[in-house]
Amino acid sequence: MRIVIIGGEGQVGSDLADVLRGGDEDVVALTRADLDVCERATLRDKLARHEPEVIINCSVYHPVDECETNPSRSFAVNAIAVRDLGLAARELQAALVHFSSDFVFDGQLGRPYGEDDSPRPLNVFGASKVAGEQLLRTVLPMHFIIRTSGLYGLTGSRVKRGNFVETMLRLGRQDGEVRVVNDLRMAQTSTRNLAKQTLALIRTTHYGTHHASDHGDYSWYEFARKIFDYSGMQVTVTPVSWRDTRSLAPRPSYSVLENRRLQALGLDQMLPIDVALQEYLKARDRLSRGGSIPGGDR
Repeated sequence: MRIVIIGGEGQVGSDLADVLRGGDEDVVALTRADLDVCERATLRDKLARHEPEVIINCSVYHPVDECETNPSRSFAVNAIAVRDLGLAARELQAALVHFSSDFVFDGQLGRPYGEDDSPRPLNVFGASKVAGEQLLRTVLPMHFIIRTSGLYGLTGSRVKRGNFVETMLRLGRQDGEVRVVNDLRMAQTSTRNLAKQTLALIRTTHYGTHHASDHGDYSWYEFARKIFDYSGMQVTVTPVSWRDTRSLAPRPSYSVLENRRLQALGLDQMLPIDVALQEYLKARDRLSRGGSIPGGDR
């Protein structure tokens, strides 16, 4: 299967490229220099050169607080560009994978969210992701919308200069103590697991919206404590409210996703959060010793 990844150098894209190649798929990973999703006039032609059967969109404008002050950029990348990619994919007779977020929900449901629960975003980022979903559904039947949450991967996020796990490890070593938000709850998810789940899904024709997060849920405070426990580090972790931080955009307090549709299809390959975190820490240790992470291993 010929697969083109847009944003192939990022946190999700890099794991996707590795896992898909490990699954013997024919993969082209494009960087932003290769293809800018906001350049509507060139999208179709640049994609057509690679004759894709599946296009995977990993591009996102993600800094949640910046989205509040720059809504035009948020909607340009997270909504309008998604529509344009859908139109290009339709012309090329390709399927399109688009990643969405737990931030499409307001966190007030009181139970994990399923795919059929109505979005109700609290901030501009979430609103732009909802718009992108709706536009894609409108223009392209052959789509996979994959909602996920709390991502961390070995490549890290360039916007965040790492990921939550790496930030905690760095601050823990540096200061011996950290202050971490304890009133935002979600399913923290390994990008490695998300990549493997995406591969399993695109080998089917089960188009539509799917939730794909690792199983279980933690606050960021609880997740930080797990990081230090599994790393054998003695670090003082103090819980704080997100309202006491410098955050500008409101956040959903309980945005846990349930992989309801994947489970119904017998396709759910996501792991418990604790297992995924331990695998991540082992993988980063192998990398630090000069090892590698095979694309198909668990």
